[in-house]
Amino acid sequence: MSKTFGRVKVKRAKPGLDEIPGNCGYMKKFRYNIDMNSNGIMGDCIEWCQVNCEGRWGWWFENKNLYDEKWHNWEEQNAYMRFQKKRDASRFWLAVGVKNMGNSDGAYVK
Repeated sequence: MSKTFGRVKVKRAKPGLDEIPGNCGYMKKFRYNIDMNSNGIMGDCIEWCQVNCEGRWGWWFENKNLYDEKWHNWEEQNAYMRFQKKRDASRFWLAVGVKNMGNSDGAYVK
């Protein structure tokens, strides 16, 4: 599906993935957490979950000591992916998690 904005055409990479299921997404709480060792969640991580997860999934952020709500300095937060099923968490980690984690080593499934 293409939309136009003036003379600029906009095309989604995968039009069917424009909606996140209502029981998944930001701040949904599940048992298995993966520390992404970064301050954000990449689009390919969310897209992978939309296509491959059997259970529910989501993401959340933990603020570091230097985070300030007034300035919303997002670089001072840690990003996590969350999964209802351990199998989804493990498959995510092997498929796209390692590739998308920050420059630090040591992301793990809690």
